[in-house]
Amino acid sequence: MESLLCQKARANWFKSGDSCTKFFHSTLRWRRLKNEIKGVEVRGQWCEEPPTVRIEAKKMFENRFKASRDFEVVLEGVEFKALTQKDNDSLVAEFSEKEVKEAVWQCDGSKSPGPDGFNFNFIKNSWEC
Repeated sequence: MESLLCQKARANWFKSGDSCTKFFHSTLRWRRLKNEIKGVEVRGQWCEEPPTVRIEAKKMFENRFKASRDFEVVLEGVEFKALTQKDNDSLVAEFSEKEVKEAVWQCDGSKSPGPDGFNFNFIKNSWEC
């Protein structure tokens, strides 16, 4: 039954939007009341004082999300692949116009254009030999 009411409320919200309507404000009030923490149980006793509720909520979240060593990653003895100096030099070396032209001519010219709106056919036709 509650699910049906939620669906009807959502449909009404889609129609009226989130303008300052009575429906909008009643929905906000309902959500606020539903999400409110009324109190907490501290050492077997129910407590509703806001400072105590605040402190206990903070403790609960700190305990829940504190770092634990269960998920610690140990990388001892693991060897990572690394580039050789020769590979590194070839990656940072300047490229020639000939290399760029070869790369452009290897691409299919009719593919979709790049961010500038030009495809490789345009670049190939505009290239001065």
